This record gives sequence, structure tokens and C-alpha cells, in this order.
Amino acid sequence: MTLQARAFPDYAAALLSAYEEEVSGEAYFAALAAMQSGRARDALTLMAEMERATARALEPLLEAADVRPADRSALLEEGRAEAQELAGQSWHDLLTDMRDDYGAYVAEFEVVRAGAPEALRHHADLLVAHEVAIIDHARAELAGDSDSLAPLRRYLAQARSV
Repeated sequence: MTLQARAFPDYAAALLSAYEEEVSGEAYFAALAAMQSGRARDALTLMAEMERATARALEPLLEAADVRPADRSALLEEGRAEAQELAGQSWHDLLTDMRDDYGAYVAEFEVVRAGAPEALRHHADLLVAHEVAIIDHARAELAGDSDSLAPLRRYLAQARSV
């Protein structure tokens, strides 16, 4: 099943959704990492770090838009619960889903980027870039590229410089 990008009524709703999904995504990827081993665990652990870094990058946008997210602990629990639903899914299937479905998130995040104040747009750029890095990793890993973790590591270096 291919995900379709959702439509949001306005910038604030798109921003709120993106932020809350980054927070829950941190727990989601961490829980998936705990279910895997080797390269899969390494990649998913990096993705959890990416979600955390991206959520932090979005905080100035939330403040500027006066958007109040849901309780962090509830969002983290949502992420863990979502990961549990995929407990039996293979690494190959997870990668295929990332490659084939995560483009919908890029489209949604472009909405956030377009609505972000110019002075803070570089924060929204990170939102888009992190999803592209995950897709690039999935493509590379599925192709057997021994350096498939590189897009994830590059993103984390970029996020740390902001």
C-alpha cells in the first residue's frame, strides 16, 4: 500500500503534525531497532537520533507559530505502540516501505517548508532533508550498497550544525 500525502488546513496544522510525528518517530525507530540486529539495528538507531534532532530543529518554528504539541510522553508511547504493530516485519519489508511510502512525508514536509518564516526556513529544510536521507538509505540498502548508512550520518552531521 502506497501512502498518499495528507492535506492540511493550514501551515500550523502541517507543522504540528510534522513535529508530533518526529517525536513519536524517535520512539518508533528506537523500538524497531530493539527488534533488529546488525546493520538494521544500526540504521534504525540512527533514524531514531534523526527524529530527535529533527524535532529539536522544529521547536523554533512551533514557537514562532504559537503551536502547542501534545504531551511528549504520550507521543513517545504512540511511537512505541506503532512499532509493536510491525514486530514481525522483516528488515527488507521495512526498507521497501521506506523507499516506496516515505515520499508522501516529503510532500507533506514541503508544505511546512513553504509556510515557514524565511528567517527560520533552514529549520524546515532539515525536516525535508531527514526524510530524503531515510529514503536514500533505504534505496542504497536494498541495492546492497555497503555505505548505505552514509545518508543518515550526513543528515545527523547537518542537523548538529544548525
